[in-house]
Formats: sequence, C-alpha cells, structure tokens
Amino acid sequence: MKSPHPNRAPGPPGHFILGNLREFRRDVLGLVTQSAATYGDIVRCRLGPQIMHLLNHPDHVEDVLQKRAANYDKYTRSSASIRAVTGDSLLTLNGAAWKCQRRMDQPAFHHRQIAGFAEQMTALTSSVIDSWQERQELDIASEMARLTYSIVCQTLFSFNTGEDAATVEKAMRIILPHVFGRLGNLVNSPAWFPSPANRRFQRSLSEVDQVVYRIISQHRRAQEVGEPDTDLLAMLMRVRNEETGDGLSDSQLRNETITFLLAGHETTANALTWIFYLISQTPAVEKELCDEIERVLSGRVPTLADIPQLGYTKGVIQEAMRLYPPIWIIERRVIEQDCMGGYTLPAGSAVVISPYALHRHPAFWEDAERFDPGRFRFPIPAAYIPFGRGPRVCIGSEFAMLEAHLITVMVMQKYSLRRLGSGPAIAQPDITLRAKHGMKMALQARG
Repeated sequence: MKSPHPNRAPGPPGHFILGNLREFRRDVLGLVTQSAATYGDIVRCRLGPQIMHLLNHPDHVEDVLQKRAANYDKYTRSSASIRAVTGDSLLTLNGAAWKCQRRMDQPAFHHRQIAGFAEQMTALTSSVIDSWQERQELDIASEMARLTYSIVCQTLFSFNTGEDAATVEKAMRIILPHVFGRLGNLVNSPAWFPSPANRRFQRSLSEVDQVVYRIISQHRRAQEVGEPDTDLLAMLMRVRNEETGDGLSDSQLRNETITFLLAGHETTANALTWIFYLISQTPAVEKELCDEIERVLSGRVPTLADIPQLGYTKGVIQEAMRLYPPIWIIERRVIEQDCMGGYTLPAGSAVVISPYALHRHPAFWEDAERFDPGRFRFPIPAAYIPFGRGPRVCIGSEFAMLEAHLITVMVMQKYSLRRLGSGPAIAQPDITLRAKHGMKMALQARG
C-alpha cells in the first residue's frame, strides 16, 4: 500500500488524538504482526503525539542497532519506564556512561567465567526437580522463575536465596505489568502520586530493594574480612574512578544488581516456560529431543562439554525463542532525521523493532507459526535476533543459553510434561513476553 505522502511510510489509520494507542493497548502483538503483514517492512504508527516506526527487515535492524547505532539512543518512553525500576544502569544508560558500565560488567560474562557456572546450575536444577517428586501438577512458569532467580543469585552474586525467590517472583507480577502498562497511557500520574497502582508498584519494588541491599551488605562484610570473591558484584565493588579513587556507591551497585537480578532471571524463566509448553504440544519433537538426550548422556547429568553434542536440543531452544522471544520489542529514539527505505524518520521520533514480528516474516520463515526445531539445522536467517544485535547485544546471552540447555535437558530426562487446560497458551507482552495465566502442567515420570 502506497503512502499518500511520498516520504511518509504507510501505516494503520488511527484516532486523530490517540493515534494507534487503543490498538496498542488492546492487542500490541496483533498490531505489530498485522501492520507488518499489511503495510510492509516500514510501518508508521502514532501513540498519542509520539510518531513511531516499526522496522521489520533485517537490513533495517542492522542499520539501527549496528551500522548507524550512533544516531539511535535509548532516551525513549520504554527506557524511562524501566529506569523507574533499575535506575541508571546497563539497560538504560547512553553514550560514554553506557560504554563505561559495559566495560565494568563484561569480565563477569567472559566465556571462562561462565564455564565455571555449569556445576552450580545443574546442582540447583537437581534440587528443584527433586522437589517435584511428590507433586503431580505445578505451574512451570513459577518453578522456572524461582529456579533461574536462584541461579542468578548464586552465580553472579554468591547469595543463597532462601525465601527471597518467592518474594521476588510475586513482586515481578506487579512490577512488570505496571511498567509496561504506563506505555499505553496518553498521560500517566506522577510516580509519587498515591494511586492504588503506584502504591502496589512502590511496595513491590521496596521488597525487591530489600533483597538487593541485603546482597550488597553481605558482600561489603565479605570484603571487610578479606574473603575471596570473584562474582559480578565483587568485581563492581573493586572498580575505582581513575580521577577520584572513589568506588561505586551502594545506590549505583543497587542499580546494576537489580538489573541483572531481574533481567537475568526473568527472560530465561520465560524462555524455558515457552520451551516446555511447545514441547508438550509437539510429541514428535519431544521424542526426537529425548532420543538425542539419551543417546548423548545415557541418563547422567549434563556438563558444559556435552552442549556441542546436543544439536537438536539447541534447535528446540532456538525455535522456542523464535516464536516467543523473551524480549519481544526493542525501542530507540532517532537523534537526527534519517531516511530508511525511502521514508523519512523524523528527529525525536521512535523506531521499534519487534523480534516477535521479525521472527514471523514470511520472506525468511516458511510456515512461520509452526514449531519446527529442524529449521535451525540450516544457516540461521539474519531475521533472528532473540538477543538483539550490535554493540548493545545482550551481555548475558551465553549465560542464558547455557542455563536453558542444562535445565531443558535435566527436566526432560526425568519428566514428560503436559499442559493442563484447553486452548492455546496466551502470550502476555509486558516488558518481557510472559505466559498470561502461568503454565499449569502435569508431570509424568519417565520410565
């Protein structure tokens, strides 16, 4: 469909004041997928006064996230909403401040460092799976949230979670929908206004903060007595300003800790929830997956060295993240007016890239809605970006993939899972892509 304005991208008609805000609030996944199918790879939308372009081609993704990344920053509405939770952190910083923070965080995610996490991951997973023996039905979304939270805490922060896992899980059910919900409002009440929603949000965030500051306090005490520490938080505590010699304040440490605590467990937990859902819906995939696991491992616990031999398992994980990418949308602000595909992108407007939509692009994915891990036996199309791309590609991607491999294998070694309830599971697009009503599943022991 041609645009009536030569330099304006086509897009869905909207309300003269609200633009496409009502469609955004009603069904944002439908909005991005249907708009791309109807109007092409560059779609102009408007959320109230905010002009926004959906870019749905890997060439445009590469331009924004890599080749011309200097012209696209994160001074966006979504980053502002996330900043209410994480403060100024790796997720929300820009420019030189972001580069500095990335350099500080990077050593904790070096390949050698991550390789040392595998045994902790399998030990914690074994503990959770063993607790299922007396339970025939459970919410796999909740179980994965608690497990991945425990893994992040112990590997990155050397912190035993205890009862905190349930506290954080409950808090996330309030925090994430609240943060994303503000993006669908034309006007939001100030954060300090004591509305019921704001009070619930602040109370939940305070509960998470208590956990985070307890982690920081534990590390401070360990430093005072000279205990050896090599985790992410310990590394950040040793960082010193070259000019002043000052270290990071507790509030700065809090921002980074909460970023990795939440982003590091929430995204992987959602990925695993969708992995087990899709396996449960596809018996042929489950059989091939279990055959590979048995052939490679013969019932033993997986190790880092086994991962390269589990090719079909990797395809299952990749395909689940194609259909249900945990980070389903990426937003940037246009700094200086740009041109993309012959269309003008005004300065100050927003561009959004939706992995959820891009992973269904018919030019790159045949029968895109079908769950087919076999498609990853072939070269992966450029239209696959579950971890983003460019300088700001997810710093924890290797950590997440190792975790997903080990947990998937260990669960499938012991149990066959079947979803309870009728009809397909519903995806809930908050800051991450969650299962709307959790994922109640019945367990059946193998063998």
